[in-house]
Amino acid sequence: MVQQIISIFTKDIIDFLTVPGRNADPDFEPIFTEVLGFVGAYFKVGLLVGIAAAMPMLIYQIFAFVNPGLTHSERKWILPIVLLASLSFAGGGAFAFFIAWPPALDFLLNFGDGVAEPQIRINNYIDVLTRFVFWTGVVFETPLVLMGLGFLGLITAGRLIKLWRWAIIGSFVIAAFITPSIDPVTHAAVAIPLMVLYALGIGLVKLVETRALGKMPNED
Repeated sequence: MVQQIISIFTKDIIDFLTVPGRNADPDFEPIFTEVLGFVGAYFKVGLLVGIAAAMPMLIYQIFAFVNPGLTHSERKWILPIVLLASLSFAGGGAFAFFIAWPPALDFLLNFGDGVAEPQIRINNYIDVLTRFVFWTGVVFETPLVLMGLGFLGLITAGRLIKLWRWAIIGSFVIAAFITPSIDPVTHAAVAIPLMVLYALGIGLVKLVETRALGKMPNED
């Protein structure tokens, strides 16, 4: 039922997703060069949006499956973590689309200005955009991943602080992998939030330590 409702608005959703392209280049008009070019993009967007709309129910089902095997104290933490994970992923995706994608697309579409005119296939546009949004959403889970490792006693806040230089380098390396553009502005727009997320992760690990939720290893 949800997927049927989503399919009704898929063309409007695709039109919305191409707004950054039109903002970057007023003549931007995606094309398709294969018989199934637009059909593939249409169903891909419909499927992804349908999964996103159904995500709360999927998370609820996962929680209901593992709930009987959890202790009372674990149940109090699992649900907030699941909710925060969902919000973090959604926040990362929104950041990617609204903040990082426009300058990246502006650079890519205008890099060959005066030399070549961009004719972007709709399938390629949707593929690059959805990969960028997905992986940015994944890396926005960093604080919760660090918190989980702290809960298991595999890392400490002190050790993470000692690794701050590597965290900065790692942020730019990760940004280079997930951003579609090679310009420094887009890289910085992704790398700087990653550094902030790392710092937030340190705070969450410290919270775990303070509340003695996990047995932490001795500091080096």
